[in-house]
Amino acid sequence: MRHNFIHSLLKVEPSMIKQPFFVSRESLKVKACGLLQRCAAVATVTFVLLLCAPFVNSTRQDSDVLHVAVEQPPKPQARIGVELRRGDTLASVLKRFGIEPPSAHAMIEKVRPFVNPRKIRPGDNFHVVLNSEDRTVEAMEFVVDDNLVRVKATNGGWAAERHEIPFVQETRVVRGTIRGSLYESGIQAGLTPQHILDLARVFEYDIDFFSDFQPDNLFSVIIEEIRYEDGRSGRGRILAAELEAGRDVFNAYYFTGGDSGDYYNSKGEALRRSFLRAPLSYARISSPFSRSRRHPIFRTLRPHLAIDYAAPAGTPVVAIGRGRVEFVGWRNGYGNVVDIRHAGPYLSRYAHFSRFAPKLRKGRTVNAGDVIGYVGQTGHATGPHLHFEFLRGGRKINFLDLRIPKNHQLTGQDLVRFHRLRDQRQAMLRHGDERLVDNTRDRL
Repeated sequence: MRHNFIHSLLKVEPSMIKQPFFVSRESLKVKACGLLQRCAAVATVTFVLLLCAPFVNSTRQDSDVLHVAVEQPPKPQARIGVELRRGDTLASVLKRFGIEPPSAHAMIEKVRPFVNPRKIRPGDNFHVVLNSEDRTVEAMEFVVDDNLVRVKATNGGWAAERHEIPFVQETRVVRGTIRGSLYESGIQAGLTPQHILDLARVFEYDIDFFSDFQPDNLFSVIIEEIRYEDGRSGRGRILAAELEAGRDVFNAYYFTGGDSGDYYNSKGEALRRSFLRAPLSYARISSPFSRSRRHPIFRTLRPHLAIDYAAPAGTPVVAIGRGRVEFVGWRNGYGNVVDIRHAGPYLSRYAHFSRFAPKLRKGRTVNAGDVIGYVGQTGHATGPHLHFEFLRGGRKINFLDLRIPKNHQLTGQDLVRFHRLRDQRQAMLRHGDERLVDNTRDRL
């Protein structure tokens, strides 16, 4: 059809051929102009048809085209951090984001296997994931024990999933010299307050953190730090430490044997003992054990067969060891007092409490480190302090002179593995680079 159309444009009329050879000039000009116009029209039509050729044949090629499904890009999302305020619940927060109670409760039920909603408190954080276009809730995210718990919307309702958040473990060596207190010097060296509290727990069976340190004592600590892929950082455990306390040097190495880990000294002896070194931390001994002391109230010389720890009123006091509460209540000059019976012939006594720990009752079993009361000045006391007595077979003795044996000693292959780990940690404590270095948890 296209060729017939072009041929019609080029067709010469018979009348044109039969004209005499000799024609006038005007007639020739008219016929030449007409021929040029027809040629121009042919050229224009040809050009247009060439341009349209692919589209003219497209209907014929449609059956040969393979249709491929193109994956749609994910919908844009926005993550909004939420901090629970006083009076907030998960349901009330979700309602603020447009989730009605039935759907909100269904969402919370999916969270329950991973997070107990009743234990969520003001100050806790989570994320709500919104669709950036219509602002509808698409998911809710919690961080639980280094895992991301995500409850997301699906065609079948809410679904929960848990993924471990990728992280890198690093170690850092912190060294310093004690100028005032370990707390002040540790903060200046780069430790955090929590690191120092952890140190106190590691060495609580050997060192009194208030009275045992002297100026110019040295300390060195290997701490573990965790960097998460989502930008968070976490505090790991203390991997090793070496502290000078007076003229003595104490060290601790965290070692995992079997399924549990604990701290051991350089000989492989567990630092954990039957009794703590003191019933409270960061307290000053205001009156030591003495056979003759002038009583601050009665002004007479009499034995002081106890240790007085001066501390601010309200300071928590802990049991020095596992035992059973034998007495809790008021007793003459002791004021509010607690007696704890320990294994063997030992009994510890804590007096002048301002108040007792909640639910502390006679006959209850307590462990070392459990809070049993708070410093006060009830009974015969001139100021807030803890009056502490330690009895062996009913006889009062100086607790600071008591030599308490270790509870556990590594043996066999555990001891061999421990020695290898100890040598590595010891080299880091004394000569290691203080910079952050990549590290995986050592289970030698």
